[in-house]
Amino acid sequence: MSVTWTPVADRVFVAALEPHRVNVGLIVGDDGALLVDTGNTVEQGAEVRASAEELTGVPVTHVVLTHDHHDHVGGLDGVRASGEVAVVAHENLTSVEVTRALAVAVSLDLGSQRVEIINFGSAHTDSDVVIFVPTASTVFVGDLLEEGADPQFDEKTALGNWPTFLDGILGATSASTIFVPGHGAAVDRDFAFIQRAELSMLYSQAEMLIEQGVQLDDAAAAAEWPFGADTIAAALPLAYKELALKGVTPKRQLPIFGV
Repeated sequence: MSVTWTPVADRVFVAALEPHRVNVGLIVGDDGALLVDTGNTVEQGAEVRASAEELTGVPVTHVVLTHDHHDHVGGLDGVRASGEVAVVAHENLTSVEVTRALAVAVSLDLGSQRVEIINFGSAHTDSDVVIFVPTASTVFVGDLLEEGADPQFDEKTALGNWPTFLDGILGATSASTIFVPGHGAAVDRDFAFIQRAELSMLYSQAEMLIEQGVQLDDAAAAAEWPFGADTIAAALPLAYKELALKGVTPKRQLPIFGV
């Protein structure tokens, strides 16, 4: 495997790693470099670090993990194998050893390059963080945004808060900000607004169906959805469960006689 670093902004790069087209970010300062995520495997992690240090001429001093899915954290041991590195992640990310756990926000100075790492609550997972690079007007958003594919959902997803998390990001950015998703090409703020609206629509439409008495098994066919059938099949049970915890459940509709 060879790692190809593509410039995103001044001293900010991204490399897409197979087999999942997962993005690894590289933010370069005068004193050191920071990796955003580590790829799938130990071998990938080792090659990512070696290639980053060869490209930049400074050591990789930090790794930030955007969330706990394996394609983002699986290469961490490979990154660590060639020297000490500080690992920063949300406090809920417990699948790997973390040097610095954050609850809300952490600021790092790489030497003439400041990085802000922020959490706005649970969303794609319960350990999501985003990485702002203010001087480069760039933000790494992990799998909170997906380019070229639908967003992904699992048992740790907080579907109702996901648009709110994106609102926090959008409120801290401008029209010129570059958004680097967890998979796919870098996108602009308009793309982020649209995907935020789609996620909000999915949740609100599920709530509307529940209030109309539509049961989960019938929900997929009961409305038009912003994502593909497989994605909706994964998301709807989560939406129904999340809304049930708030007391929103479908009521059985009584048959109407004499009509």
